[in-house]
Amino acid sequence: MTNKLSLEIVNFKRELDRVEREVKQQANLEIGERVQFATETLKIVTPVDTGEARLGWENNTFIALDGYLDGAINNDVEHIVYLNRGSSKQAPSYFIEQVLTKIGVIRT
Repeated sequence: MTNKLSLEIVNFKRELDRVEREVKQQANLEIGERVQFATETLKIVTPVDTGEARLGWENNTFIALDGYLDGAINNDVEHIVYLNRGSSKQAPSYFIEQVLTKIGVIRT
């Protein structure tokens, strides 16, 4: 006994395009949410003296050439580098990398 499968897909190219658009929409939604969550989490764990470093976190998202969302998290406060190296007793050294690894934004 031979099992056969036969499918006929009407407007196959159009269906593939629709699926690709839906995948990009879902991926972009998730990427945007992850960038926002990572930014908010970094704000929470950043050591506070004057609050300048905590307020320095911001993110930017943009659509890349392939149509997928890309994101960047920045903190332009000069001393964030020293805080991340462990200059404060409020957070461990490399707390930024630890947070981003823990929430799955980066992998080490």
